[in-house]
Amino acid sequence: MSEIMTRSVVSCVALGVTIAAVFSGCAVVDETSTAEQAGEQLQGEQLQGEQLQGEQLQGMSMQGIRLQGATLSGVPLTHVQIDRGELVAQRGSDTLRGTQLLGAHFMADVRGTAPPTTAVIEYRITKIEPELSKYDFKSTGHTFLYTLEQWASDTGTWKMACPADADHRTVAIPLAAVWNAHGDRNESTTQFTFGCTTGVIAKCYRWGYRPWLTGYGDLVAMHQTCTRLARADYCGNGRPNTHDDTKVNVWDTIPAPGPIQSHGVLPPIGFPPDPPVPMVFEAGWNTEGAVCLSRARWLLDDSVEIAALCPDRLVPPGIGQTVCDSIPDALGYDANAKMFNESYLNIKL
Repeated sequence: MSEIMTRSVVSCVALGVTIAAVFSGCAVVDETSTAEQAGEQLQGEQLQGEQLQGEQLQGMSMQGIRLQGATLSGVPLTHVQIDRGELVAQRGSDTLRGTQLLGAHFMADVRGTAPPTTAVIEYRITKIEPELSKYDFKSTGHTFLYTLEQWASDTGTWKMACPADADHRTVAIPLAAVWNAHGDRNESTTQFTFGCTTGVIAKCYRWGYRPWLTGYGDLVAMHQTCTRLARADYCGNGRPNTHDDTKVNVWDTIPAPGPIQSHGVLPPIGFPPDPPVPMVFEAGWNTEGAVCLSRARWLLDDSVEIAALCPDRLVPPGIGQTVCDSIPDALGYDANAKMFNESYLNIKL
């Protein structure tokens, strides 16, 4: 993989600190920026993005929010479901949706692996508001943002469940599926996901890959592909190979009325006297991870080459290789690949 990396145009970032003084010709990229613009997106490491509160939950991860056991003002909620990004439930003979579910309580399952443990925690909805129109550029409507608090039993207090996003909101979006530790999307009849807007499940939703959207082909698969891309989950094993707020240029080849994200020309980003440096092709993607790779999004994170981490998917240069530098290259490995991305070549020292 290293011989492919060395041929790429280099733009260097060290966790938000420029190293242009160290590497001649490297452009400054503001890795801590929260601004998102058309064609250029801020991805991250986390899937759901929840902050599990309480010492007893350290090292544990979310499995899903239970559809059963929800209450509102102490009254049971039944037939809980997610309808096009909106939480809906029955209370007696009444159907509640939108802001009518303010104050609802839900139970969630979390799990630890070392040692294997499980726990049940409680969430409550403290605010409900419509999704911002700037994220609904396909005019699908009906989606809401939910502010969640988690009961921290060790302190006996309610604590915010989501970190603040680029809009300074601590909110989540509901999705009718759950994701496991390998990053696999699974349909469930007993659980759903509240994806904080700092996690890639919600980010991909906001980039336009809404699983229920019709007329664009299989948007469930597109959303899942997007979560792999956003985390640089090249191997499709749930391991991210990136850092929060790294900028990427994302696009798809969905036929008309698509695409949802277009391959636009990005404005050059530089810091005088450094020359402007464009993003360069990184990979083609499907639901299982990268189908081929030009070079890793981040270098020097560890001494293990990316391709060596997933030999069942990627082969390093020189021994068969799964190397691609363009859409035609990627389609040569998987004719059904639908998502692609460019990125800067970021270096962590």
